[in-house]
Amino acid sequence: MKLLSFFTLILFALTPLQTLHAEPTKIDGIAAIVDSKPILESDIISRFQIVKDRVPGGVMTDNIHRQILNQMIDEALQANYARKVGMRASSTEVDNAILGVAKNMNLDLQGLKNVLANKGINYTRYREQIEQEILINNIKREMVRKRIVISDQEINDYLSSDTSITKEKEQVHLRHLLIRASNPEEAAAKIESITKNINSENDFVQQAIENSDGQFAIEGGDLGWRPLNQLPPLFVRAIETEKGPLIGPLQSNAGFHLLWVIEKRSPDVTLQQQTKARHILVRANEIRDMDETKALADDLYKKLKNGADFTQLAKEYSEDQGSTLQGGDLGWVAPGTMVPEFEEMMKKTSIGGISKPFRTQFGWHILEVEGRREADISDKVKRSNAERALMAQKQDIVLGNWLDELRADAFIDIKK
Repeated sequence: MKLLSFFTLILFALTPLQTLHAEPTKIDGIAAIVDSKPILESDIISRFQIVKDRVPGGVMTDNIHRQILNQMIDEALQANYARKVGMRASSTEVDNAILGVAKNMNLDLQGLKNVLANKGINYTRYREQIEQEILINNIKREMVRKRIVISDQEINDYLSSDTSITKEKEQVHLRHLLIRASNPEEAAAKIESITKNINSENDFVQQAIENSDGQFAIEGGDLGWRPLNQLPPLFVRAIETEKGPLIGPLQSNAGFHLLWVIEKRSPDVTLQQQTKARHILVRANEIRDMDETKALADDLYKKLKNGADFTQLAKEYSEDQGSTLQGGDLGWVAPGTMVPEFEEMMKKTSIGGISKPFRTQFGWHILEVEGRREADISDKVKRSNAERALMAQKQDIVLGNWLDELRADAFIDIKK
């Protein structure tokens, strides 16, 4: 989910070119009231200064003012809803977010405060914006979790399709323009008119900023990099069949869409080294101290070197409840599964080899490496990735519908 962060954008604005959110020298005008809380003109101006370098010409037109105001109204509605349902951003969460920003700038907290002060940015206001952004991100995740249910059958169908195999590694950097179809005939005419005015990426950015009803309109519709398998199937089919870079118009239940393909990439597959292993674990106890346990492990090791059956000794002596009945079999072990000492010994032991006894926090082990393989991901991870991809395909529509509900239920007074 591409969640544009206000306080992340502030980082891009911390340059000598702009003074951001300086204390006003005259009384603010009210741009809008959302559920009794005002959005000030100074807030809109401050937001414009952050995105100014992304706006063609760098001028605050009426359309850009409208897009910024709509974005801030949506943010206020989401934050208000989050608070209404009892969601809060703790001081610790806010502190950690601020420290994360400082760290990304190679600063400590005081250094960040100094930079903000030098640019005329009110630290209290900055902290409030971070708190609001945390609330928005959290409530979005909660709404996606509540409103999207992925069944096992959907996951099975997805995994058996070409999409999961061929599209999981392919990514595309997109811009998106949406015209909502409250009046389908007018929306269709409008999207056709917009399409005729787009001959370059800059044209697309301008049209998105001025006309798009999408969530990222003020950023020129930039969706960032997304895996193809996390895009709506409508978009994927169009990207594959149309030459581009301009794709569309495309019609969905949400309205009419235009896409601009900035770039595609296919990252190399990351293979995971897995080890097939089994082990014998003996522990110290009330009857047997650590030295005696070590002596038992040494004795078992000698028996194994003399040809004793590993499976039989594991069933007879091993005290690992999870593997004893399987003759010590651990299956295919992925990196990060075992404690460091165990993993280090697995790496050192050759295929078919038996390690000398070694100690971990659990006791004394003897392990045998039965094989090694390179695997992309386990079935469990594949299913998890499939579920995440299916949710990503649906979440934009779900969040858009939720925002429409918030707008319909809210009191919104936009001042002329």
